[in-house]
Amino acid sequence: MGTVIGSFIGGLLAIGAAILIYKKIMSQDTAEPSSAEPVPAGTPSEAPDAESELEKLISSLVKLNIKIRTTHGLSLEIIQPVEQVIDLLKDTVPQMMDRHPSESLTYELKRISGEHLPQIVKEFIDLSEKSRERHRAAFVESLGDIRNQIQRAKEIVEHNEVAEFKVMASFLKTKYSSGEI
Repeated sequence: MGTVIGSFIGGLLAIGAAILIYKKIMSQDTAEPSSAEPVPAGTPSEAPDAESELEKLISSLVKLNIKIRTTHGLSLEIIQPVEQVIDLLKDTVPQMMDRHPSESLTYELKRISGEHLPQIVKEFIDLSEKSRERHRAAFVESLGDIRNQIQRAKEIVEHNEVAEFKVMASFLKTKYSSGEI
């Protein structure tokens, strides 16, 4: 019973954190640009599609976080790596959508957020508790690999390594198109 309550409280905290992050992202988008830096027409902050897409991705990540927190039998050894990946995606994807909306790396990170991560987590959760235990190490290793790739993408964005965008995007596309998750 205590685990269920703890999971529920953790889920609520995750929702609260996601809402705060979302509000921060949205307040940055609605802030008026300085006159020294004109905003080109068609930027993501002006496009309602980009805004709704970001909202959908954030919502998907929040739902995933709640799902792992409320699924019976998941240990912190499983929950923490999933949450680390979710946190990295919540930081990196909005930056990419804002700064480089048409880059293939942005597209691949959005796919990881909306498709790949939820898929592998669902497949793991759908296993019986006995099967989960057998596959736990491989699942955690897979999450670590995804986290490292997203961390590298985040560094590419933060350091504006434009030449690396296509290389990293190609790598992610190849990796996830081949089903190597």
